[in-house]
Amino acid sequence: MLTSAVKSLRRQRVEREKREPPGRPAIAAAARRLFVERGYARTTIEAIARKAGYAVPTVYFHFGSKAAIVGYLMEQMEAEEIVPEFQKSLQGADPIRMLEGTAHIARLSCERWWDLVVLLRSSGRNDPALTKATKRLEDGRLYGLSTVAAALALGGHLRSDLDARRATDILWTLSSEDTYQRLVVERGWTHDEFEIWLAHVVKRELLPHESSTSGL
Repeated sequence: MLTSAVKSLRRQRVEREKREPPGRPAIAAAARRLFVERGYARTTIEAIARKAGYAVPTVYFHFGSKAAIVGYLMEQMEAEEIVPEFQKSLQGADPIRMLEGTAHIARLSCERWWDLVVLLRSSGRNDPALTKATKRLEDGRLYGLSTVAAALALGGHLRSDLDARRATDILWTLSSEDTYQRLVVERGWTHDEFEIWLAHVVKRELLPHESSTSGL
């Protein structure tokens, strides 16, 4: 199961890189900066074109809408940050490595892409296209966490009172953007502190005591 999951993610990444037309990364990067500076609603396609140094029709040709640019940015986040770390965490099916990798992914996705999370939360309620993008992001996160939980269950690494579904729910809650917001954004934790704490807590909650302490 782990091998097929890793191969599928690697294949998706390669296919995305092959079909990447010139101009799309620059346009998306310009749009991202404007979304942060002006907000999603006040950013126009015309402003994105000026910022990126392309004609307006070129932006429409590559993306068609602002929501499509957000979707592209999500794909970029997955390809550059999440998928490579997820692949590394699954190698060897080591439970400590998988859970520490989960904590690292939670840290990276929020540390480097928090502006995208905020955008989806603030504007997604009023834009059906962004609502779909938010669901896609959440579905992808759930898939990754359920894959980790299933691997732990299959390898006999979970606590005796847990199954894969309950382990997924625990990972889903502890590694959520809400937890990051409470601890890092609102309470001022550093990203290192957040990652170390999260790794410790998920190991403590999911693994037998002797296993959860072996990686400390």
